[in-house]
Amino acid sequence: MKISGVDGSLCWGYHQAASLHAWTITRDDDGRLLTATVVSQDAFRVSQRPLAFVATHQRGRWMWPVKELQIQDGALTARLGPQKA
Repeated sequence: MKISGVDGSLCWGYHQAASLHAWTITRDDDGRLLTATVVSQDAFRVSQRPLAFVATHQRGRWMWPVKELQIQDGALTARLGPQKA
């Protein structure tokens, strides 16, 4: 499984914690892995929990809870939980 998109965001509740670009979700033996480029971030909000990855599409949005998160040199990798409605 592979899903990709242009824009997405990390959200803490209704607050945007980070704006993402060129994201990809792949599935492996450990679950779902998100990779993306960080466009902007709020250091406080990114450090809060729970976070969710949100991507919009033509009919609405997709959302996954963030289980693990790493941001380094503008690159984000995250382990995601099951998709939420």
